[in-house]
Amino acid sequence: PVQVCPECGSLDVGYSGFGTEKVEEDVRRRFPHLRVRRIDTDTVRARGTLERVLREVRDGEVDVLLGTQMVAKGLNFPGVKLVGIIHADTGLAMPDFRAAERTFSLIVQVAGRAGRYRPDGRVIIQSLRPGHDAIRRAAAGDVEGFYESELQLREQLGFPPYSRLIRLVVRAKQRDAAEQTAATIASRLATRVERSAEILGPAECPIGVISGNHRFQVILRVSSFDRGHAAVRAVLSRLRVPHGVYLEVDVDPVSLL
Repeated sequence: PVQVCPECGSLDVGYSGFGTEKVEEDVRRRFPHLRVRRIDTDTVRARGTLERVLREVRDGEVDVLLGTQMVAKGLNFPGVKLVGIIHADTGLAMPDFRAAERTFSLIVQVAGRAGRYRPDGRVIIQSLRPGHDAIRRAAAGDVEGFYESELQLREQLGFPPYSRLIRLVVRAKQRDAAEQTAATIASRLATRVERSAEILGPAECPIGVISGNHRFQVILRVSSFDRGHAAVRAVLSRLRVPHGVYLEVDVDPVSLL
């Protein structure tokens, strides 16, 4: 993160975004007569808060419910007539081959909150990339069309289900220790995998630090899972992981972050 402004040298720098708290402030300012509630990890820390808010919504005591993905999953309110999805394309920027799939799934899931019991339900999708295939097909409810186009793209790029991935994540408090261990794994894998296999990395994970631990990853992409698995097993059986360094192996990873 930037600590000093590169233009003026000021230390008064920081990051800001359009989180649910900012959206709540704007909604309350523009529509002071509406009863607004927000659901996210900050507001539901206290025990019983989530249940209380959901009960208020169910009883018609809430006009606007704001929230993160928590609102989209598993909730069903007959009175919901309008759903708005803000920055629907945010997930598309994630460095993960499943980014489009997740974005499509989330939009379709959230959109399902409106009109389930009312034929005049509406969904408004805000996006800076309205022409993206995932956004466009999600807005149209074209599940089969997205499935077919995504499969074609995965096949062209060689991602699952047309290949298998084995992800090795190295984490440590010391960045150099994690980076060096990941480099060692990658170099040893290179001597054992077949030519058709591809080693991605070593590279810093998209989320580089979690709980003070630096994270690096090596991803093995193979067409033959058995040979790829055998190569990883052979390398790890002879690997001496330094003290304070931790290794995680994820076969067919759900996330690459």
